[in-house]
Amino acid sequence: MPGIIVEGGTPLMGSVLVSGSKNSALKLIPAAMFSNEDIILSNVPRIKTIFDDLEVITSIGGKADWVGPNTLILNGSTINTCEVPLEIGSKYRTTMLLAGPLLFRFGKAFIPKYRSATFVHGSVNRFLDTWKALGFKIEEDEEYYKIFSENPNSASIVFRTSSHMATDNAILSSVFIQGETVITNASEECEIDDLVEMLNQMGASVERIEPRKIRINGVSIFKGTKFEVCSDKSEIATLASAAIVTKGNISIKGVRKDAMVQFVNFLDKIGMKFEFSGDELRVWRHDEDIKPLKLEISATPGFVPDWQSLATLILTQASGESTIHDTVYTDRFGYVVDLNRMGAKIEVLKPSEEGIIPVISDDSYDYDKLGEPSTLAKIKGPTKLKSERLNIDNFKYGAVLVLAALCAEGKSEIIGVENIENFFEGFVNKLKSLGAKIWEQ
Repeated sequence: MPGIIVEGGTPLMGSVLVSGSKNSALKLIPAAMFSNEDIILSNVPRIKTIFDDLEVITSIGGKADWVGPNTLILNGSTINTCEVPLEIGSKYRTTMLLAGPLLFRFGKAFIPKYRSATFVHGSVNRFLDTWKALGFKIEEDEEYYKIFSENPNSASIVFRTSSHMATDNAILSSVFIQGETVITNASEECEIDDLVEMLNQMGASVERIEPRKIRINGVSIFKGTKFEVCSDKSEIATLASAAIVTKGNISIKGVRKDAMVQFVNFLDKIGMKFEFSGDELRVWRHDEDIKPLKLEISATPGFVPDWQSLATLILTQASGESTIHDTVYTDRFGYVVDLNRMGAKIEVLKPSEEGIIPVISDDSYDYDKLGEPSTLAKIKGPTKLKSERLNIDNFKYGAVLVLAALCAEGKSEIIGVENIENFFEGFVNKLKSLGAKIWEQ
């Protein structure tokens, strides 16, 4: 996709339908591979990350066919190998979620190692620890994890910190094992509930017995079903944030209210206006001052990491000093450099510099070697943002830079927008439908 020009200063107005959640779909697609009958998934976003996942499915013989703009038919009956091809599977971290379905079908699964420096060892270790707890034998070489389920057993799986992918893997790796498996400190994400609900429709026995405890009784037969992917809460938060920073009025349709509780609580605390009507969320701002806030980023049911950059941008427009303390990730303030170039006044500090005890949820972070991470942003506002030339090289930060350009005075040149479109269905077109002045170079 060519670069775009974004002219700021126009309030965004109108209504928009939110897309389905990629994070949900990326769990449901491998889960469908347990069944020899058709699984029909609707509300699936047509984005690169989904096409990548489907490439892995078809590489092992699985069926994955689009039958409408956002509807997929999936079927695992044609899977013909336990080994995911290295050249395909090593490119995508979600490949590891196929271990469960392949172990169910073949008693073994050969999963390529994910070739990315950003997928830290702590994340992998949670997978390996789960497989070992379930009695799987693991052999490892430079390219593959080779997992065997000769004598599997149910287990009590306890995570030190909550992780949605680790929870996905624990569910998918135990749902077919005889006996009762209990996952403690499981993720509370609504996308996990999607996975649980669809598996149960397929004949599984999975229950969230406490907010962070999931009980699984293994079954041996999985049937077909129809299932609708939940709405994308990151997209909802992005569109709501666009209304705030442009002083607009946006109605977002297809919203799952329970997934947005912490975000609308944030809006309430900073003095912004919103209302729910059925599955619609309306957010608007005229000339009201944004109140400063001390915000902590944490796993669900807290204010989740995917919303962190949006909160930072909004608080650059607040009347006073705000802080954001990320207790989940140690490296998620990369976008601050660009916001500061646009005129924001943000310092990224060690929490202890502000008298805050640092919290590190990343199992792989070596505190003794690396020291205290800089996971606190101190934001002074309000600041007028000015246009800039921006390069989006990380999809996690991309949307916030486009919103910053919409908030800024003048015309910003942005390259790398495809890094957002790969993960956010129709992002630019949705903004343009709300009146954003955006055009290709």
